[in-house]
Amino acid sequence: MPFPKAMDYHKRGKPLVPNCYGIFYAIISVCYWYMLSFVGVMADNALALATSVLFGSTMGLLDDMINIRWRYKAFLPVFAALPYMVLMPSDRTTIEFLLIGVIDLGSLFFLLLVPILVTVVTNSYNQLGGLNGLESLPGLIVLVGLSIASNDITLTIVPMLCLVFLGYLSYTGKAFVGNVGSFSIGLTLAVYSILMNLKLFLLVALVPYVVNSVLILFSSYILHDRADTLMDDSGLLYAVKARSLRTLILSRKSMTEHQAVLVLTLITGVFTVLAFTVIMFN
Repeated sequence: MPFPKAMDYHKRGKPLVPNCYGIFYAIISVCYWYMLSFVGVMADNALALATSVLFGSTMGLLDDMINIRWRYKAFLPVFAALPYMVLMPSDRTTIEFLLIGVIDLGSLFFLLLVPILVTVVTNSYNQLGGLNGLESLPGLIVLVGLSIASNDITLTIVPMLCLVFLGYLSYTGKAFVGNVGSFSIGLTLAVYSILMNLKLFLLVALVPYVVNSVLILFSSYILHDRADTLMDDSGLLYAVKARSLRTLILSRKSMTEHQAVLVLTLITGVFTVLAFTVIMFN
């Protein structure tokens, strides 16, 4: 099957690699959720996940095809939140804050909180990429954490298996998941955390993503500067300036692409473990 190809910038010779393999994650996961809905297993939750990820994957695929400018792409996840806002699969409208307690938002939960959370999570997840495996492996770590925290893997077992396979393909440089993949994975994390009332868990687990997004936005709109990931003659990646979480790490120490991906995945894993601690004592 022919797929559009993208340049692997951090390999010698910059070879072209098949892109958009994240469409397999979207198709397989959505079909699985529709099947659950059809047989009546967690039907409302499965339908909310399926429709939201279907919206998001379509937008991600469109971005892969025509390369939408970031200022417009940032608002696309709002539309992916519409299915959840319409279906309202849960009557839970509360949010819990550290040191404050539980606040019932009522209808504002669906009209305000859901689209904001979906947009922030999806964009943050999409921004921490650019290295082989970085769009899949940290997402797998967070999804495993969410599944353990919810004490139920019914909705996530197939998506997790897909991420294992895609993580292998992307980490080894055989294929990229593309924006269609990162959008779909980000939406899965956002919607699942809302369904299972694990919003605080997700926000703690995604602290590295939020830090990365803050650094990128500050650099782009305040400093009007960006830092590229460079490669030396020995194949090690490095950065001159810290303008993202990736370049912050690489500006301190040069390393191979695989090492950089493992470090960022490990950081995500640490914050995922921290998320368990936070919800345990909250």
